[in-house]
Amino acid sequence: MVFALSAGLGCVFMAAACRSASPDVADAPAATSGPLNASVAKWHDNRTAAVSITYDIPLFPWGEPDVNDYMIEQGLVLGYELVTGSTYWGQPLYSGANDARLVYLFEELVPKGFGYFGHGHDHIDHDLLSYDDALESFRTNYETMKDWGLKPVAYSYPRNAGKDEETQRALEASGFLSGRLQTYETDRFYNIPGDSKAPDDWFALMAVPMQSIEFSTDSFDPCRECVNDNNELEPVLDEALNRTAWVILVYHNIGNPKGFGWYDWGEFQKDIQSVARRDFWTAPMNDITLYAREREKASIKVETFGENKIDDPDRIEITVSDGLDNAIFDQPLTILFDLPADWVGESFTVSQDGEQLDRRGFDAASARVSLEPNERPYVLRR
Repeated sequence: MVFALSAGLGCVFMAAACRSASPDVADAPAATSGPLNASVAKWHDNRTAAVSITYDIPLFPWGEPDVNDYMIEQGLVLGYELVTGSTYWGQPLYSGANDARLVYLFEELVPKGFGYFGHGHDHIDHDLLSYDDALESFRTNYETMKDWGLKPVAYSYPRNAGKDEETQRALEASGFLSGRLQTYETDRFYNIPGDSKAPDDWFALMAVPMQSIEFSTDSFDPCRECVNDNNELEPVLDEALNRTAWVILVYHNIGNPKGFGWYDWGEFQKDIQSVARRDFWTAPMNDITLYAREREKASIKVETFGENKIDDPDRIEITVSDGLDNAIFDQPLTILFDLPADWVGESFTVSQDGEQLDRRGFDAASARVSLEPNERPYVLRR
């Protein structure tokens, strides 16, 4: 069985009942032309900040189905690591794309918005390898994911071993588009803050280590430098909103005190509730990586047609371009734009290449739709 999981939708649109757009909060400047102002929102749906909740553990340990069910219940999503070869102990994790655990991930969870990311072909310390050996390892992980019908985008360094510049450059050369490390320096938790369009280094993204302080086993030492519970996480979330930044949370062994990096189940539930009630775009690392990379390169062209092109045009055409490979960079960008005066409160359709994609309506002069940056015009008609 082969799974083709790259996005196939031409657009994703937000309902008009969503929170009103606030261009002064989360806009990214973009080149525009035409009588209607337009820009790309910093984050999808013009959310204030972004968060990726990642589960660095093979599928599926004790308690994990409860984790997935709880995430779905709360309307949020997780991203799972994929070690395509062997673990610490040299044993293969999965038999291939037909492995029942992967089928569950790809067929049940991914359609609900869950994600995945590369985590090595073998779970090894790549900082101990030469550049060529690290590159070969990264490429094997990348190519195996492609062989399974996946689209490799984001990566997490096994054992947090991607600190060497040479290792990061090997990952970049392998085809992955971002690489993630954990940090214990709280000021480094916040990726792409403020007016930034990109991180300092796409292959040295920083993530927040989540780990309970209490252990019921002598196998692992407590991590006092980690974020240990919900009381410690909430200020991190609030600061991410203040900085309009992207935070990545890393969990291991949720609810399993005997596992490495375990995290208390009750505290995890509190964490998810804390995220859900804040203005975050919660998405896998793949989606956020693609969005930010597209946004950095995006330009928007807006044209109006008809006798009264200012207040009541017959149609509006919006073309979003980023100059990137559309087969890879297919994440919809949220476009904020002005509505003509006579269109406010009226319904309009959105189509591309003659196919109607949605019917919309806004009660305010500021509108937003999410469109793939595919260099072809989207047509809006009353």
